Amino acid sequence: MISKLKLFFIFTIFQLIILNSYAKSMSNDIQMLIMEQIPYGYITESGEKKGILYDILENVLISSNIENPVDIIPTKRLVFSMQDKHSKVCTIVANSPDMVLHDLIEPVGFHLTGGVLPASGIILDNYASLKNITIAVPLGIMFDEKFHNDDTLKKVRPLNYLNSVKMLKLGRVDAIAGAIPILKFLAKEQGLKLSSFEKPLVMIEADMYLTCTKSVKKSIQKRLKSRLIKLKKDGKIQKLIDIYLGEAK
Repeated sequence: MISKLKLFFIFTIFQLIILNSYAKSMSNDIQMLIMEQIPYGYITESGEKKGILYDILENVLISSNIENPVDIIPTKRLVFSMQDKHSKVCTIVANSPDMVLHDLIEPVGFHLTGGVLPASGIILDNYASLKNITIAVPLGIMFDEKFHNDDTLKKVRPLNYLNSVKMLKLGRVDAIAGAIPILKFLAKEQGLKLSSFEKPLVMIEADMYLTCTKSVKKSIQKRLKSRLIKLKKDGKIQKLIDIYLGEAK
């Protein structure tokens, strides 16, 4: 005869199985997306998905027992997906005024500094210092309305961050606009030393957030939030960031 204690354990395990299955079924229709930008999210030559934000989101999902794949897509497609009122999307992006349309779940522990990074010998004391230099502004990069609408500045539009860094390395531009830690990371990958740059002109500082569209159920958001908080507390998230950025932060 089965004892009451054994029945209790059997019932508890059965409940856990049901709850996990329910959580998975609720999350099956949610898209987990990361912008395609080195080193946020990218696909290696061997076909492996990698990146700071990709790794963070994947670890949060694994910890949350959610089996949805993380897809890496172009930034414009991600923006369109987040703007669709009926879409169920979770991603990691910088906190900005546009984010009032979505639910900010939890900061991931990655602080983003945006602005203009000049080459060695070019001093940017203030905004007016930008008037006499050529600046690479990667397509899709937008962090300061005044800067991006200023037609008096000499700007060129490379396809992405990597092309911008290559242009600076070849001396075709004097500075690059974008996320400062990312630019330094890519510069290091291209064989440039941090001494190749002067102090950046910082225009924005923001935290990167785990964010979901409002169509994603609050129960799923709560589950993701609790697991992300634990991963931060355990130091796992910082280790993932350090793998990519290290001294470039």
